[in-house]
Amino acid sequence: MEPRLYSRLLLRLLALPVAALTILALILGYGLQRIQESASTVDRADVVILHGNRLIKLMVDEETGLRGFLISHNPVFLQPLHDADQQIEPEFNTLFSMVHRSDQVARLHRLQETHQQWEQKAYREIHSAPPEASALEKDLLLRKQDMDNLRAQMDEFLGIVTERRAVHAASDIEVNQYARIGLVLLVALVAAVLTLETRRIFYKLTVAYNRQMQEIKLRSDESYAREQWLNITLRSIGDAVIACDTEGNVEFMNLVAEQLTGWKEFDATKKSLHEIFPIFNEDTRVAVENPVDKVRRLGAVVGLANHTFLVAKDGTEVSIDDSGAPIRDSSGNMIGIVLVFRDITERRMSEGALMRAEKLAAAGRLAATVAHEVNNPLEGLTNLVYIALRSDDLGEIRGLLLQAENELGRIAHLTRQSLGFYRETSTPAPFKPATIVREVADFYTSRATSLGVSFIVNTRTEGEVLGSAAELRQILSNLLANSLDASASGSAIRIEVSSAIDPRDLSRPGVRITVADNGFGIPAEHLESIFEPFFTTKKDTGTGLGLWVSRELVEKHGGSLRVRSRTSDPLCGTIFSIFLPSRGKLGAIESFAKNDHAGVSSNGFR
Repeated sequence: MEPRLYSRLLLRLLALPVAALTILALILGYGLQRIQESASTVDRADVVILHGNRLIKLMVDEETGLRGFLISHNPVFLQPLHDADQQIEPEFNTLFSMVHRSDQVARLHRLQETHQQWEQKAYREIHSAPPEASALEKDLLLRKQDMDNLRAQMDEFLGIVTERRAVHAASDIEVNQYARIGLVLLVALVAAVLTLETRRIFYKLTVAYNRQMQEIKLRSDESYAREQWLNITLRSIGDAVIACDTEGNVEFMNLVAEQLTGWKEFDATKKSLHEIFPIFNEDTRVAVENPVDKVRRLGAVVGLANHTFLVAKDGTEVSIDDSGAPIRDSSGNMIGIVLVFRDITERRMSEGALMRAEKLAAAGRLAATVAHEVNNPLEGLTNLVYIALRSDDLGEIRGLLLQAENELGRIAHLTRQSLGFYRETSTPAPFKPATIVREVADFYTSRATSLGVSFIVNTRTEGEVLGSAAELRQILSNLLANSLDASASGSAIRIEVSSAIDPRDLSRPGVRITVADNGFGIPAEHLESIFEPFFTTKKDTGTGLGLWVSRELVEKHGGSLRVRSRTSDPLCGTIFSIFLPSRGKLGAIESFAKNDHAGVSSNGFR
């Protein structure tokens, strides 16, 4: 069910009672207002009648006081007249404020004028001389008639008010009756509509809920099936798999992981991966950062450094390589870490065999090079001895011997260089790459000269690095040999040594060595494969191991070996770049020394 539809149904379910109550409240408010208006009209009519009756009483009091005074001429009888006179005007004002119909207001005005005329006549009689008995009776009769007229007008006014009050009271009763009936009918109608609509909405919600529950069950079944499928796949896969939570505690291990670590999944669950998966560097035997810690720190897929071994529960050491990756939820939050690793002991042995094979091939090439380089001075030495034996001139013999001594010096120099390539220890020690560059370039100068190629050596720094000088000789020998094979007569090979910063870590200073030629270059489709074992285009002379061995040796020193190449003019050629950190990762370089790899050179594919 779509969230919008679900929200809309819930909104309608809540809005219906609110709307119904609002309508009922409006209707009830309107009815109460009508009732209140009707009751207010009736109450106002009662007040008007009350004040009208009070006004009549005051007029009667005036007439009574006037009659008593005219008969007895006693001023005491004038007091009710004066009291009533002071109250009549406020009563009229009160009636004027409560009466709004124009005909009633006109009647009140006429009544007020008639009363004022009556009072004027009454006060004239009070202040005039006492009349005779016959005139007095006549005046009293006239005042009574005037008062009766006033009372008749007031009765007429009050009669109209009373009639309207009765009408409003009847209307009030009728309104109350109709309001009650209407309210009952409306409540019944609203209740019926509300019941039907609520039932319809509840039906839709029930259908949607059942459909959603079916979808949840279906997804749950699919999720369970997928989980079983993945679980069986992971447990049957050829690589070892360990899954951890975000704290680095083991949650899952397959059979291969159990075999390599020596831990059973039941025993390893909830234990820290540091305890289950202790790993060390093969060269230094120093603990390596756990991949899970690295994944937690970087939040990305990571791999192990080269030459890492795992110490199993029983103390067995297993050479491994692995990778770790974060497990994320739909929001991108890390919820776990998976570690995949494999036993590469056999691969390490194969690599060792390849290294030994490359050493034998390099030894043969070195022997051929030495034989070629020594042959020329030996031929010269033989000729000099031959001439000296047949000469009787002591001075000539001395000159020939001096020349022979020079040739012997050349042979000794070549021998020392050859021994330096092969016999130098590979124990790590500080050395100057610039010195090694000059020595290797000097060794290959004779071959370069015979090919018509010149060396341009530029050493901009005499800085030291920690590592094996013999292995750097091997690396440079491979690169220079490849450059000579790719260069034509008249070309030049430039070798530079300079200070640099590791491009992968700007906090690591070191030395950069570049070997650049302007030969025929490396095709672009081969650049991705030149560092792979046995990849070569030198079908008769190359083993395809030289660059692979060179990269392994550079990475062993914590450095990097990169290549750029073009096969089209005018910038045809290849540049190899070696970066060596001033303080390498290794504390003791043992692995290659144990396998007798020091001093190997190669003419493998560039």
